[in-house]
Amino acid sequence: MPPLRGMITLRRLKLLLSAAELACAAMSLAAAWQADAAMDKSGLGDLERFALWNSIVGLSLMLFFLLWVSAVLVALFTRQREQYPGNAQYWKEMVPDVLCPPLLLGAGWLVFVLFH
Repeated sequence: MPPLRGMITLRRLKLLLSAAELACAAMSLAAAWQADAAMDKSGLGDLERFALWNSIVGLSLMLFFLLWVSAVLVALFTRQREQYPGNAQYWKEMVPDVLCPPLLLGAGWLVFVLFH
């Protein structure tokens, strides 16, 4: 049965969650860069601006992990609801939804730490 018009399909929900996770990851990296720019290495700087950007980093990471847990739950629900011909097909669909966002977040933080 085709999905009803205006309804969000599971695939669209997964892609929406992935996009939101990547936006949170980008926001946390950008806010970390701003927080680092607000505070110089000697410990002198704008403490209020540093605290603001640092809280944005914390909130965006918390939202990222909440969205990621939601994506994992949707992937598990999809696994029970749909029949896949094999495990390879299931893992292929799971890579962009569940596995890529944390890997990209980790890679972004690694680049931030190494090259900043």
